[in-house]
Amino acid sequence: MAQFTTPTIVTVNTIVTRAPTPSQLQQSGAIVSTGGTTLAPGTFQFCGLLSQVEDILSAPAALSTLAWATGTVTATTAAPIGLATGQTFTTTITGAVPAGYNGTYTATVTGASAFTFALATNPGAETTPGVFLPPDAAFIDDAARTFFAQGQTIGVFVLELGPQTTAADAITALQTFITNNSNPQVFYAYLLDPSWDEASAAALNTMTANFESPSGQTYFFVTTTVANLPTYATNKAVIAMVPSPKQAATELQAAAMFYQWLVNKPGPANQLAPMAYRFVFGVTPWDQATSTTDINTVLTNFGNIILTGAEGGISTACIFKGTTMDGQQAAFWYGIDFFRIQVKQALAAAIINGSNQNPPLLYNQNGINTLLAVAQNVGNSTVAFGCALSVVVNAVPFTTYTTQNPNDYNAGVYNGFSATLVGVSGFLTITFELDAVEFVA
Repeated sequence: MAQFTTPTIVTVNTIVTRAPTPSQLQQSGAIVSTGGTTLAPGTFQFCGLLSQVEDILSAPAALSTLAWATGTVTATTAAPIGLATGQTFTTTITGAVPAGYNGTYTATVTGASAFTFALATNPGAETTPGVFLPPDAAFIDDAARTFFAQGQTIGVFVLELGPQTTAADAITALQTFITNNSNPQVFYAYLLDPSWDEASAAALNTMTANFESPSGQTYFFVTTTVANLPTYATNKAVIAMVPSPKQAATELQAAAMFYQWLVNKPGPANQLAPMAYRFVFGVTPWDQATSTTDINTVLTNFGNIILTGAEGGISTACIFKGTTMDGQQAAFWYGIDFFRIQVKQALAAAIINGSNQNPPLLYNQNGINTLLAVAQNVGNSTVAFGCALSVVVNAVPFTTYTTQNPNDYNAGVYNGFSATLVGVSGFLTITFELDAVEFVA
């Protein structure tokens, strides 16, 4: 065998260990559109500003007539609205003459091509009907306005499913999208049109229940009513908001909580806070003096509402009380998901890098110890970042595991890791005992 000798004394071989890109899944959420944008069906676009959402809204639709009578305007449309009679939606009318018809209103569908809205003052006989923002485009606009009223620390995706004939069809279309985009998972949370709950609450609960397992890792922000709220009972995947009866036509109060869910980015200097009592902006709180029964009913059934922090002398609007529909504090599930997502990525990165380093990562006790240390490090970070009270990771020893599972070694399979995670909770209510003692001289 020929051998070659060179004058080189030292040869340096370099191996690069690649750092994984941090997962952004928990900061990824989508406002779900069914024909309200110019995007192609099945596509989505990230929007970091309100103006970027407004740029992709579908064009206003033509009105045929506007007629005022006793405080109510009846509008007829040039094309079918796409909602069932009795459903409500927010719309903006522009270009009408007289101009008194123009504005943003909460409309009620009265027929395939007709809706009504309240208007106290008679603008006069309509001479030009103008245009209106179709239901789904109006929902997207309201959602984005309320979302970005909370700040611009995080942006939002708009997911376009394409026009759907009914709410049930829209629910099915979303299920199909999620199923077809589950590996890797695209979005952590979805903000849904209130009309889905109004028309098909039972079907919506059935679909979302597919993700209610402890490993579901997908959440749906649903705008609902006091009457419909129990439909979602025990459903961990649903974060339900019952809006204030006094909310403005342009508010979508679930979008404020949606922002708070996505803006979480736990770290050593930014620990995960409870979802309960977070400040929200641009939304109208419930009136506790006149709505006590409904407020108590919603909170008892684990829905969420907007109140002020008046009990603490704080006038700012707050989320009450930050729960998923199974009764858990939402931050509890967020923290569990954080560990699940991070430990999966960290272990995969360690195994991939382990095949590209010297010495390599091998299936033996040293290899198991290395991966155990990686997982425990993630657990320690999860605790330090406020996502858990404690995390303890365990591993079955190499000899024990391979003795009990002799076929797994040659297959490269090791199923011996486990972890015990104690989730986090915030204070929702406290009791203070006071013993008042009468002074006796």
